[in-house]
Amino acid sequence: MDSRNNSAEKELSSRFSIGRVFLALLTVWALAMITPGLQRVIDSLGSFGLSVDNDGNITDVVAPFQSPAESPASLAGIVPGDRIDLKAMRCIPINAPRCASLVSVLGGLGGTQFALTDRQITLEIVPRSGGSAKSVTLKSAPAPLSPAERAVLLADTAVGIVVIVIAFWLVWTRPNWMTWGLFLYVIWINPGQSFTYYALLQRWPLAVFAQESAEALAQGAAFAGLLIFALRFPNDRTEPRWQKVQWAVPLLALTITLLTLLGFGNMFGNPTERITEVTFLTGLAVDAIVLLILIERRRVLPPLEEKRMRWVIWGCAIGLPAYIFAELCQSADLFRHLWGFSPSQAFIGLLYLPNGVLAYFASQAVWQRRVVRVWIPLRHGTILVVLSLALGVPIFQLHEKLTNVEEGFRLPAWIWPLVLAPVLLLLMQRLHESGVELVDRAFNRQFHSAERELKLTAEEIARAQCLEDIDRLLVESAGRALCLSSCAVFRCQENVFRRSKNAKGWGACTKTELRAESDAMALRSLELGKSVRLNQEDSESLALPTGIEAPCLSVPVRSGIPEATAVLLLGPHESGNDIDADEREMLEKLAARAAAGYERVVARLLREQVAELKAEVNALRNSVKTEIANP
Repeated sequence: MDSRNNSAEKELSSRFSIGRVFLALLTVWALAMITPGLQRVIDSLGSFGLSVDNDGNITDVVAPFQSPAESPASLAGIVPGDRIDLKAMRCIPINAPRCASLVSVLGGLGGTQFALTDRQITLEIVPRSGGSAKSVTLKSAPAPLSPAERAVLLADTAVGIVVIVIAFWLVWTRPNWMTWGLFLYVIWINPGQSFTYYALLQRWPLAVFAQESAEALAQGAAFAGLLIFALRFPNDRTEPRWQKVQWAVPLLALTITLLTLLGFGNMFGNPTERITEVTFLTGLAVDAIVLLILIERRRVLPPLEEKRMRWVIWGCAIGLPAYIFAELCQSADLFRHLWGFSPSQAFIGLLYLPNGVLAYFASQAVWQRRVVRVWIPLRHGTILVVLSLALGVPIFQLHEKLTNVEEGFRLPAWIWPLVLAPVLLLLMQRLHESGVELVDRAFNRQFHSAERELKLTAEEIARAQCLEDIDRLLVESAGRALCLSSCAVFRCQENVFRRSKNAKGWGACTKTELRAESDAMALRSLELGKSVRLNQEDSESLALPTGIEAPCLSVPVRSGIPEATAVLLLGPHESGNDIDADEREMLEKLAARAAAGYERVVARLLREQVAELKAEVNALRNSVKTEIANP
């Protein structure tokens, strides 16, 4: 029997090691695609000034340049409506020079492409006016980015790297189907851009085809992974009614993979614009299905898990549509077909950024068993975006004016990083704080109502006449003002922390005493002098309330007098939301007032005891005198 157990353990350990190696390789590949994009922040790639859809139709001969005079395609006489002869340039064989040229302008997907500077290609162009194809030789010219485009690219790349690392760490620390599904989605669908990566591969068409094959597999796995995550979150378990959907996930992955591979058929002379649009629209349909599944599953979840599900729903609702729309603008020509123009690269880059919200919200919901109200990060993020857009245009105009001033007065180069940038960051921070405070007062009235109630409680504590009254005020006011599921005060009595009678959410089988040697986790806040988060595992090990009543926060009531020392154990909101940072600060202030109240009552009680002892001593003294006087 022991040998069988050892064999099973070795097999499990081997699978675990292989899984981690595979995880690391996928992470390196995902980072390798987007990290080279940082090169464009400080330097420039080249471009032929040519935008081509997946049918080979030329849709633009200027972008990404500012004028036709800068575009190699425009200078060569190419005009919108001309067409690349895909059959004449098909990649058969793959190592043919014409294949390398076609890869440079299509790369498997249409839209605006970039190349290394001074790269030369030859295209077979069919004029829109008709006639036979003509050979046109183009040489890529530097396509520098504007300051706004550099800033957006830097943000896209940084956010892309962060979300990939977050997804990697989730799988590394909590390997299961749920986290693997999120990881497979994030490594392919993230805000990072791969223009530089593809520009480096263009010299080797075979490497491009290998990348396109991996891309097809990654895209199929990404949407399948997202669907798996939606079906199994938050406990990595699929309910029976969703089992049939889960069984269909491999078929979905295969369908998207095949559609993506067919989209690369333009490299072999076949028009594929419609196939590409169908692929994007299929992805959009999958995103809609994922949202519907999450919303439907949320209805039957317990309160704590339902709040975590809200984070995932909001992350998907923000990140998924933005990414799909950005991809349509970037890679396909649907945007031009519908609205008659193509958006700028800066605008497309901004559309990619909200996709990072999905990975952040989902990771927080996976990591934390309790989450705060989802509108808190949404509020901060919305205000930051509005301020960034409101200040972005004036700052850009200021940059242009200072550039003219610099030409006349030659400002030193250190002015921007050492003087102007810190001032602008400080201004942004102050405006963000003010904006959050204003929005709080307008939309977070419940919090301010709770704050006023706890201030009144602090005043009542200052007038309390006994320790039990302070215990009662702490429990009742905190539980009522913040709508907490549980609340209890453990006050020090004879070196043991005993629970007060006025506890909320604490049953008869839960602890009535806390001791330093066995309940250190619950009393750790007294040692640190600040509130401490408690996990649900702590509640189970310490015989505290479980479920939604499980304490999530330990708030210290610190005093130099042992009898005036206590700890306040609080559960989450009755809705299932965790206690947020602002509420935590408010409770710490109330605990400080309670400590002062305890000290005042203890001091008064000591004075009364001293007075009683003095009276007894005086009575005894008088009694002795009387006995002496009357022997």
